[in-house]
Amino acid sequence: MLYKFARPAAIGRLSRHLTTGKSTVPAVHPAHQQEPTAAEVVSGAPESLTKRTVRIFRPSNNPMQSGKNANLKWRVDFDGLEKGDRWSNPLMGWQSTADAMSPVRLDFATREDAVHFVEKQGWGYFVQEPQFRRIRPKSYKNNFVYRPGKLPFIHTK
Repeated sequence: MLYKFARPAAIGRLSRHLTTGKSTVPAVHPAHQQEPTAAEVVSGAPESLTKRTVRIFRPSNNPMQSGKNANLKWRVDFDGLEKGDRWSNPLMGWQSTADAMSPVRLDFATREDAVHFVEKQGWGYFVQEPQFRRIRPKSYKNNFVYRPGKLPFIHTK
């Protein structure tokens, strides 16, 4: 395993040690052997921001598009603060907020990556499982298949 911080001259020596089996370098860097410290301990952010609840979900497809590639990512979205965090702007009538985290959306490749990040930040979370469309097979010829009983009425206009 080559480390990102190794100098180019040392990479050749390190790769020779790894290929000959006489490795003096541990397989895992010592700094990565322990669980990382939660970010809330070292960030200095107020408790109202560090004790947030976030929602982990897969966003739905845009209804104007037919592609299915957009919903492969998982998103972390922040819930609003409780203490009347929104007010009406008197000039334009828009909703305003003092919450700096409300527009933040974080995208991850997998659900596990999102959960790991949220746990590392020390935030509470809940995972909203995706709901998939069930596509029933349809066929144009089934409109004209004979079925005993009442005749179907087909609207043409």
